[in-house]
Amino acid sequence: MLVDSSRKAQHISPMSLACNMDRLFSFRIVIAILAVVLEVNSLNNTTSARLQKFVNCEDKTYESRKAIYRDYWVLENYVMAGHGQLSCYANVTYSSHADYTYLDNVVPLLERWRSPLSLAIYAPGTDFARTLESILYLLQCHPGKDLVRELSSFHLYFDVEHLPQVVPSPKSALRMKANCSGPPPYKNAARRDLYRTQQGLDYPVNMGRNIARKASLTHYVLASDIELYPTPGLVPDYLNFLGRLVIGRPGQQPTSPVVHVLRIFEVMANVSVPSSKPELQKLLKSGEAVPFHMEICAVCHRGPKLEEWINATVVSEGLSVFNVGHRSQHDNMWEPIFIGTVEDPPYDERLTWEGQRDKMTQAYAMCVLDYEFHILDNAFLVHKPGIKQPAKSKSNFQHSTRRTNGLINRKISKELRIMYGSRNGCVI
Repeated sequence: MLVDSSRKAQHISPMSLACNMDRLFSFRIVIAILAVVLEVNSLNNTTSARLQKFVNCEDKTYESRKAIYRDYWVLENYVMAGHGQLSCYANVTYSSHADYTYLDNVVPLLERWRSPLSLAIYAPGTDFARTLESILYLLQCHPGKDLVRELSSFHLYFDVEHLPQVVPSPKSALRMKANCSGPPPYKNAARRDLYRTQQGLDYPVNMGRNIARKASLTHYVLASDIELYPTPGLVPDYLNFLGRLVIGRPGQQPTSPVVHVLRIFEVMANVSVPSSKPELQKLLKSGEAVPFHMEICAVCHRGPKLEEWINATVVSEGLSVFNVGHRSQHDNMWEPIFIGTVEDPPYDERLTWEGQRDKMTQAYAMCVLDYEFHILDNAFLVHKPGIKQPAKSKSNFQHSTRRTNGLINRKISKELRIMYGSRNGCVI
């Protein structure tokens, strides 16, 4: 029986029309995500073949697992990404750490990254329930939920002495319904209300970094902080850069390990994050952008030839190496963020965020191993809008800082010299 389509259309309710529009919008987002995934996976044949041949890695099994590690329970891949299994050589994973109060950064990050995200979230005690509620909100309610579903792997960890009351299985957790009518659980969450704050727990930042990096399905990782947003299109640009200029070139292979550094900047709270170097240069010239943490720890992030990098004209759209740095001599306090591999030296898990110096031990190991830090042009990171000012008081962290300094001076520095050796100009 034939139906008069024009007569049928007259009976579509506004609610049905709205639902259809929502489905269409979601469908378009899914198509956009797939297009990005396909863009990475459909690199030109020469590049893809060269990556497969010269990147020394093995594909990992992608599954949820739990284990006790040191003094923590670790729920790896507690929430898995829709992308499923990945070829280890053909993508780059953004690995990071957080507590649930930072999860407002997930969608803005993914909108620019558009590749796998491996995120370790510290969730002791009652923070676990709020963390799960926040993840479910991102998966079910946020306008960018399709990006989150397709690209995000969430790992949860907590102290064995500070267990949640209930830990649902991953399948049970995903069957729970988020409250989409209220604000996100992570929005305006007060730090004083966190379980870890009330219990006086330090934030085990390096535990999170190592969990997220170890869980990466890809050989190449950008181990970064969740509030640092990369330039759009970085992953396909980087893989093409590797295939074109770096790997599989006889006589051009470096004799030292190499990582690729991204410069970091901050923008004012009312300024949009720039998507290209010319946009960034305009903001730097107007004073609406500044190099990262210049008022807090300039030597930690400046690195070699920062001013030259800022003032250099972009000559091509592709990636290239602007200059090569080493973490020694004048730059021996430098803490660069870089695209490296899962095999780079780990972060020392005895060091916490409150104690500071949490990346210095890894940087020392890389210095002794004579890593070359190839600073990329035409690619960078920008902190979530809002220029950070120095803390008015550091008294809250003085005890943790003294404890960290004592641990490094008495124990860790000796261990590092035994494990890695020493080299002139390398300091912790």
